[in-house]
Amino acid sequence: MNQIWKINEKPPKDFLERFPEYSKLTLQLLWDRGLKTQKQIDEFFNPDYGEDLHDPFLMLGMKKSVNRIEEAIKNKEKITIFGDYDADGVCGSAILSETLKFLGNNPSVYIPDRNKEGYGLNLKAVEEVAKNKTGLIVTVDCGVTDFEEIKLANKLGIEVIVTDHHEPPKKNPSAYSIVNPRQKGETYPFKELAATGVAFKLAQALLLKSKNHEIFEKWLLDLVAIATVTDSMPLVGENRTLVKYGLMVLAQTKRPGLQELMKIARIKPDFNREALTTNLDAHTLGFIIGPRLNAAGRMDHANTAYELLTTNLQDEAGALARRLNEQNQERQRLTERIVGEVEKRIGEEKLIFEGDSNWPVGIVGLISGQLADRHFRPSIIFQKMENQSKGSARSIASFNIIEAISKCHNLLEDYGGHPGAAGFTILNKNLDKFKKKLLEIAEKEIKEEDLAPVLNIDLEIDPAELNFDVYEEIQKFAPFGEGNIKPLFLMKNLKVVNFRKVGNSCNHLKMYLKRTKGFQAIGFGLADFCDMIKEDDELDVVFELTVDNWNGTSELQLKIIDLKKI
Repeated sequence: MNQIWKINEKPPKDFLERFPEYSKLTLQLLWDRGLKTQKQIDEFFNPDYGEDLHDPFLMLGMKKSVNRIEEAIKNKEKITIFGDYDADGVCGSAILSETLKFLGNNPSVYIPDRNKEGYGLNLKAVEEVAKNKTGLIVTVDCGVTDFEEIKLANKLGIEVIVTDHHEPPKKNPSAYSIVNPRQKGETYPFKELAATGVAFKLAQALLLKSKNHEIFEKWLLDLVAIATVTDSMPLVGENRTLVKYGLMVLAQTKRPGLQELMKIARIKPDFNREALTTNLDAHTLGFIIGPRLNAAGRMDHANTAYELLTTNLQDEAGALARRLNEQNQERQRLTERIVGEVEKRIGEEKLIFEGDSNWPVGIVGLISGQLADRHFRPSIIFQKMENQSKGSARSIASFNIIEAISKCHNLLEDYGGHPGAAGFTILNKNLDKFKKKLLEIAEKEIKEEDLAPVLNIDLEIDPAELNFDVYEEIQKFAPFGEGNIKPLFLMKNLKVVNFRKVGNSCNHLKMYLKRTKGFQAIGFGLADFCDMIKEDDELDVVFELTVDNWNGTSELQLKIIDLKKI
């Protein structure tokens, strides 16, 4: 794999002495995750819904937004929720829609067509919304950069409340109010909320005065958890609390759509009321539920996902779940084919830049992400249409992609994003200049060593130390995800007792490894190593510690991430 293995530095002596109640392993994992104070550690290990969620009114614009929405409810004003077409926007739209209905308003929900309308508010949509006598638009996961659209809404007599979590521009649009934990002057203690997290904070603030609001509020947490993980927000601080409780709610969800979606994905949710634990985890959210919700906006229209989340009818939910599952399968096949096409074109440049008229704009971000991960280079993939192209960029840690794209702003019709991911619209006549400029920036800013993927290893461990107690100790760090990835360990000088290819396509590597103690090991997608090793070879292995449950027995298993022959 040509990855550079880097073992994390050990914690300083004073940190180890400050927390003698924890093992060496736990202290290393805490240190690696930046958890260095008693307060941070307590909040991490014991997320408490009542204690660890911040007051929504600490957020700039919250009070003004709540007062305006309460006025609209009182005056029976028409409210339109304008949400983004990804899982984050759809989940947040569902939360606000259900909250407003609970409070006595019947809002409209407008989710744009990704292919026809693109991201965020658009002028035609604003005109369309104005026709249904809307007096107030509340955005979800968009709006903070929609200057012209909000200006038009104001002209048409519509006030706009923006709820967003994207990096705001230096100047704000002329919205009635903006709720965004990243905005300038914000003092809210946690900046990393998903857009659905921001919508949930608005819902919390709106519900405070209503009876039984705590019960209603907690049943929204399944959607907050799905969006937080699917949108790759870090699972620390307030997000960790929201996801922990959201997983419990999801295991008991009352939503027929999520029940049917889990059924079709062969997930059998289990919830232990005494221990407050569930078999659902961040993987369930990010790799099973989230992609199926996202498939709607990528392959057709996100309304399908919204309808699934909000329907109360079991039959309708079943039909919608089947449709989303089929769209996700189609998306997987298409993504795999296009990634193969792009790989045939890739040269030696430090940045991948490719486009085609047959690559749907709905999946160019996925393709870009896969290529950036696989080749460890910034990747820009776009759909080339008649006069213009729309694309997505994904980057590596050392290269700020939105900064690079913003240096080409004079060539672009529209753009936005984060240091690691961005989107853009460009006239085709400017494509060559755009590519040339980006390649110049990449050549100047990306060093050769930046192009070698680094595998950060938490700890080198001895086989004798591995047992079920260690596994349970690691599980206390769950739920794992962005900002709190599963711990990686290194074991050296393991002898290969036996090995074979497994899986339907024989692309996985199954091994038995031994040094003083033996372990089953599985390497997903690592079958090619079978041609490089033989029995009695000695290997160094980087792995996650897992448990293999088979025929009623449980056995520790190494999930191999990378290996090197000694």
